[in-house]
Amino acid sequence: MVKNPATQDPGPALAAALELLIRQGYNSTPVEELADVTGISRSTFFRKFGSKEDVVFADHERLLARAEADLADATGDPLAAVTEAALMVFDQHVRNRKTSLLRNQLLHQVQTLRDRELVTTHRYERSFRRHLQSALPQADGEYGAVAFAAAVVAVHNRVLRHWLHDAEKGSDHRLDHIMATRLGRELRSLVNIFRPSCTPGGCGTRPPCRRRYCSGTGCGYRAHP
Repeated sequence: MVKNPATQDPGPALAAALELLIRQGYNSTPVEELADVTGISRSTFFRKFGSKEDVVFADHERLLARAEADLADATGDPLAAVTEAALMVFDQHVRNRKTSLLRNQLLHQVQTLRDRELVTTHRYERSFRRHLQSALPQADGEYGAVAFAAAVVAVHNRVLRHWLHDAEKGSDHRLDHIMATRLGRELRSLVNIFRPSCTPGGCGTRPPCRRRYCSGTGCGYRAHP
C-alpha cells in the first residue's frame, strides 16, 4: 500500500514509471529500474509506493483517500456529497490525461492489473455506501444506499471508459468538457431517481451545485432540477 496516500502526489514519477513498464513489459521490469527512472533509491521507492503493482495505482490510492476525506467533511445532502466525490475523481483523471492514458494502456496488457483495478472500484463503492448508510435513516435508506453507491460507480466508470477510448484517439480537450458535462447530467438523474428510496420525504437538503469539479468549464451537475 502507498504510505500516507492522502498527502502523496505521484506526479511525473508515476508517468515515468508507467512509460517504462509499457516499453519493457510489466513482468520484465525490475523494481530497481523503476526506482532509477523515477529518480529515487530502491528503498525510497518501496517507502513511497510499496510495490511494483502499487506504483501503477498510486494516484488511485490518493484519490480514494481524498474522496473519503471529502465525504467525512460533507454536510447536507449525502447523495450530492457522493456524486461530488465521483466528479472529483473523474476530474482528476481528466486533468492527469497522460497518466490516465498510460495506465489504461498498461492495464490492457496485464490481467493482474485489471483485477487490481476491479478491487479499487469496489473500494470506491464501499466508501460511498458507508457514507450513505451513516447519513441516512437505516430503516428507510439502507437498500437505497447500496443501490445508489453501485449506480454512481458504474456510471462514473462507463463515462471514464468512453473518455479514455476517445482520448486515446487524440481527441482535443473539448472532449473533457463534453464528458464531464455528461457525467454530471447522469449523476443528477441518479439523484432524482434514488431520492425517493432513501426516505419517504427525501433524504436531506438540496443545496445548489458548487461546481467544484468540472475541469474548469462546468460539470453540468445540479443537486436538484
